[in-house]
Amino acid sequence: DTTRQPSEVMEEAHKSTLRRYTPTHGTDHGDPVLFVPPLGSQAACFDLRRGCSLAEHLLTNGRRTYLVDYGEMRLSDRDLGIEFWVSEVVPNAIRKVSQDAGGAPVNLVGWCLGGVIAILTAAAYPELPIKSVAMVASPFDLSKNPMVAPLRTAGKYTGGRVLGGVLKVLGGLPA
Repeated sequence: DTTRQPSEVMEEAHKSTLRRYTPTHGTDHGDPVLFVPPLGSQAACFDLRRGCSLAEHLLTNGRRTYLVDYGEMRLSDRDLGIEFWVSEVVPNAIRKVSQDAGGAPVNLVGWCLGGVIAILTAAAYPELPIKSVAMVASPFDLSKNPMVAPLRTAGKYTGGRVLGGVLKVLGGLPA
């Protein structure tokens, strides 16, 4: 059964839809959880199918569970660097989730690049109501990866806007 867990849209903004999963029990146990998916992958990665769904598991155990969904990535999004998600999308989602949960601190669960975005957000904004960050299959130490060296160099010339900035330096992607 690949039916997704029911959810409702709490807020929509550019490249960001915040969803609150519909609780399956009447009581909430513990602080809320916000899923931070990877860029370029479906946000449904946390809710693959019944019986194999992290969202279902948390809801069944009475956790308030939320998801920030970036929508489909398009060529027109190529100028957005990772800092867009780190400085705007995820912090706004954290604030909204905490507010919705009565001011409770938020547990972040980020998968792959979503984990990197979550940890960078926590590091950049220590005032955010974050209780914990869990990174699933996230590359967190890229210092020994030779493929990342060009990105570090490009960051020096793009004011730190690495992903979007590299595309500008290189003349953009073909249409």
